[in-house]
Amino acid sequence: MHAHSFSQLNFHHMPQHTPRILIMHDYFVYKGGGERLVISLAKNLNADIATAFIAKDAFDPRDEGIRALELYKERTWSRLPGFRYLQVQLSFLCKTYFAKHYDIIIYSGDCLIGMIPMLLRKMLRKNTGISFPRHIAYMHTPPRHLYDTYQDRLASYPLWKKLIFIPFVRFNRWRFEQLSKRLDLIITNSKNTQARIKQYLGLESTVIYPPCDTLPFKNLGYGDYFFSWARLYDVKRVDQIVAAFIGMPDKKLIVASGGPELEKIKEMAKGHANITILGWIDNKELLHYLGNCRATIYIPVREDFGMSAVESMQTGKPVIGSAEGGLLEIIEDGKNGMLLPPQFNITDIQTKVRALSTEQAMAMEQACYQTAQKFSEKQFVEEMKKTLNLA
Repeated sequence: MHAHSFSQLNFHHMPQHTPRILIMHDYFVYKGGGERLVISLAKNLNADIATAFIAKDAFDPRDEGIRALELYKERTWSRLPGFRYLQVQLSFLCKTYFAKHYDIIIYSGDCLIGMIPMLLRKMLRKNTGISFPRHIAYMHTPPRHLYDTYQDRLASYPLWKKLIFIPFVRFNRWRFEQLSKRLDLIITNSKNTQARIKQYLGLESTVIYPPCDTLPFKNLGYGDYFFSWARLYDVKRVDQIVAAFIGMPDKKLIVASGGPELEKIKEMAKGHANITILGWIDNKELLHYLGNCRATIYIPVREDFGMSAVESMQTGKPVIGSAEGGLLEIIEDGKNGMLLPPQFNITDIQTKVRALSTEQAMAMEQACYQTAQKFSEKQFVEEMKKTLNLA
């Protein structure tokens, strides 16, 4: 049964030597790598989770036996992105009173505002001898709409939206930076994101690569199709993958995910028998389609890390990726995949797809496995426990 409240928690009966750990994760909307990371972390650290809400199509930590609290219910959630963002922030500001009972709070996603009630409490009770939680962030990236994709978003908006967006970003940058400075520790997912944190926040961080073997990935053979399961957001550029395959009717593509661009991509694929759009799929289906594909394609804009690329390599399948961001820490051109130039075009994608034969994909299998071994759940948990002084 899903737990909806922490009111039943009995902290006094927990062993005194066992740190009480809470993970605050902004929301569970997708079946993505960040969500899998949080679930893995909670299971292995025996941590609870607090989140703004859990969508019906998302990974649900409660299905894994994890105690998780939704601060809102999805039915009360706004569909307006700007107002929804405000709801997320207000939920962590006003509905996380219970966090004072924990020894360690790990923030995942943009929910650092949840620190404010505890920082105020600490200020008001200074020199009282009362212990306060350690505040630690597993920072997947500084919020991209506030920093590295800000100019792109601003350029795409009409004037009236610009007049709202500019002060919104300035305030939220200030808020995020002030709270980030008060963290006891920042952990991040790649050297790429570590550099962003230094560039935008001026802060140091520790790299612990995320776990990418949280499912029983297996090579089931080399089929005749290429596979994409990146979320259907503009920054993931799945529309460009679809456009490339529209021009290659002899090559097959399967897209298995959802997001804001789902209807657009379905419309693009209409009438093209070589392209299949599945929408969201469950883990069993993911293992099937990933295990049987020839290769995967993952070409996001300056990806933070690139968990999908490593998951592909867990099955021995090479990745066609963009030569930027965290993917440069994973893909070695010609060894375990193929890299597109950062400013690639549709023809570049088509050239790589045509060049990647079944024989070449099979020749990269062992290199893929060797790369994937660097990103195991066991290593992730060991490094997290050591860094948090839990080992």
